[in-house]
Amino acid sequence: MDIKSEISSSDDEFCFEIVQDEIDHIHNKTSDKECESSDEDDEVVLDVRNRRIRMTDSDSESDSDAPQPSDQSEWTPCDESMEIPPRIKFIPGERPAGPRVSSNVVEPLDFFKLFFTDKLVDQIVADTNRYASRKLEEMVLSSRSIWRTWYNVTKAEFWAFIAVIVNMGTMTAANIKEYWSTDATSYIPFYPNTFSRDRFTQIFWMLHTEIVSAQGSYTRTRLQLINGYLDYINSSLLNYFTPGKEICVNESIVKSKGRVSFTTYNSKKPTKWGINIYILTDSGTGYICEILPYYGSLTTQLLIRPDLPVSTRIPLHLYTMLLNRVPGAQGHHMFTDRYYTSYILANELLKLKCHLTGILPNRKGLPDVIKKKQLPKGKPMVAYRRIDNLVLAWKDKRIVTVLTNFHNAAMSDVERTLRHGVQTVVRKPDVVINYLKSMGGIDLADQYASTYCFMRKPSKWWRMLFFWGLEICLINSYILYKLVKRQRNEQPLNHLQFRKMLVKQLKGDFQQPRRPSTSTSNSDEIRLNGKLHVMLSGTKRDCKVCSIRNTPGGRRETSSYCDTCPDKPRMHLGQCFINYHSKVKYRD
Repeated sequence: MDIKSEISSSDDEFCFEIVQDEIDHIHNKTSDKECESSDEDDEVVLDVRNRRIRMTDSDSESDSDAPQPSDQSEWTPCDESMEIPPRIKFIPGERPAGPRVSSNVVEPLDFFKLFFTDKLVDQIVADTNRYASRKLEEMVLSSRSIWRTWYNVTKAEFWAFIAVIVNMGTMTAANIKEYWSTDATSYIPFYPNTFSRDRFTQIFWMLHTEIVSAQGSYTRTRLQLINGYLDYINSSLLNYFTPGKEICVNESIVKSKGRVSFTTYNSKKPTKWGINIYILTDSGTGYICEILPYYGSLTTQLLIRPDLPVSTRIPLHLYTMLLNRVPGAQGHHMFTDRYYTSYILANELLKLKCHLTGILPNRKGLPDVIKKKQLPKGKPMVAYRRIDNLVLAWKDKRIVTVLTNFHNAAMSDVERTLRHGVQTVVRKPDVVINYLKSMGGIDLADQYASTYCFMRKPSKWWRMLFFWGLEICLINSYILYKLVKRQRNEQPLNHLQFRKMLVKQLKGDFQQPRRPSTSTSNSDEIRLNGKLHVMLSGTKRDCKVCSIRNTPGGRRETSSYCDTCPDKPRMHLGQCFINYHSKVKYRD
C-alpha cells in the first residue's frame, strides 16, 4: 500500500447520518444489558477510514486470536497467606531516580527551555517564514487583505507569541477575537500591548514545522508536519529526569475531528473525537517520560513484537524506549488499565525485568470463578496463582479483577468516609490499594494538562498536536521546577503563578512595532497628481467624501471606487470625485 494514500483525506469523507444510526443502534443494544456488564469498560470505536463502527466489549471473551501462554501450568487457588512472588531488584539506571538539572536552572523560563529549546524555536521560525513565503506567492490578495502586511517572524516575536498562547490558557474567552475586545467588560491590555489582532492571527495561521525526525519514519507523508516536532520533544524528556520504580501507561486523547484516517470516536470518553497518544508516566510525580503518537497502521507497523496483540505491543514498545534512553535500568513496576493488561504482557515484561499490575478484563484462559459475574457467597475476595502471576477478584461496589506479579493476596484495613462524614473500615487487597495510588501519576498529568490548557479549534489536525506538544513541555517543566525547588529547600510557585511568571519572562520587553500599511504622503501625492483616475464599480461602501456615520441619516453609500488610488476609496461620481482629487481637505 502506498504510504501517502494511507493518510489521504479523500477517504475520510463519510456520511454522518449513517454513522449516527449505527451509534444509536449500539446504544439501544447495550442499554438492555445488566449494569455490571455495561459499565464504563465497554468501548465503542469509530473506524473513520473504513467507515464503520467497531464495538469492543471488554467483559467478553477477548483476545481470542491472540497467542496463548506457552506454559501448561494451571491456575491454583490461594489465600492471604500466600508468599510474595520473587521481586526484581529496582535499579533506576546509571543515575539516581529524580530530577537532574544544573544549578543555573532557576527561573520558570529556564525550566521551560530545557524542553522547548532555542534550537527548536529557530527551526519553527525558519519553517514558518518559508511556508508563509510559499503560500503568499500562490494567493491572489484583495486590497484589504491582512496578508498584505505580512513580514517574517523573528525569534523574539515567536517567544512573545508563545507567551500569548500560554496566557490564553489561564483565562477562557469565547473566541480568539475576544482577547482583543475593546469593550469595557472584556478589555485586557496585555494582548493589544503585545500584538495587534491581525499580526497574532497571521502568525497563528502561518505557524508551520517540518522538522525531520531522527528516525525518518514518516518523511514521505503528511506526518512529517508534526512527527519530527513530537520526536524532538520526546527525545528531551528523560534528559533531565529519571523515573522511579512505579510507572504507568495510559493514553491521552487530543481533541480533533481532522480528516485523517487515525481520528477515532469513543462514545464513553469525555473527548469523543480525537487522536490517541500513548504515554508512559512516572507514578509518583506525574512526569511524562515517553510519548507515542498513534497514526493508525503506520504506527502499528513500527511497534515491536508483531506476533503479539497491539494492546500488548504498545506498553512493551514504550518500556523498550525507556530502557534505551536509561541504560542499566531494571525492576520497574508498571501499572496499566484494562485495555493493556493481560497474562501475555505480564510474562513479556518479566523477561525485560519489569513487574506488572493492572485491572484485568474478562480474558480467555482465566479461572471460571473469576470469569463469572459474581463471587461465591460469603467470599468478598478470591485469588488464583499461576507461576509468578496472581489474578484476584474483589467485590466492593462492583467486582474488580486485578492481575499482578508483584503482590500476593494479602488484605489491609482502610478507612472510608461515607455520606454525612460517617467513618467506616473496609478490608481491601493490598494490590488494589497500591494500584489506586500508583495510577495517580496519570491523573496528575491530566490535571495539569486540563487546568490551563490552550486548545482552540484550528482547521489543521496537526496544529492540535503542536499545541499538545507545547502543553507537555509546560507540564514537565512545572513538575521539574517543583521537585528542584524542594530539593533546594525553596518554596515553589503554584501552577498558576508559575505560568504567569513564565508568560512575563517569555514576553520580556517585546512589543509589536507599529507599521503603517500605507504612507499618507504617498497616497495624497497620487490622489492630487491631476492625472487620469479610473473609476470602477464594486461592492457598496461609505463614500469617502460625503458619508458621515456618526450623524443620524448621514451615512451615504456608493459602489463606485477609484481604482488608481492605493486604498481604492469609494466615492460618488461628480462633485465627490472632484473634491477628493483636487482638495487637500476634501471633506470640508
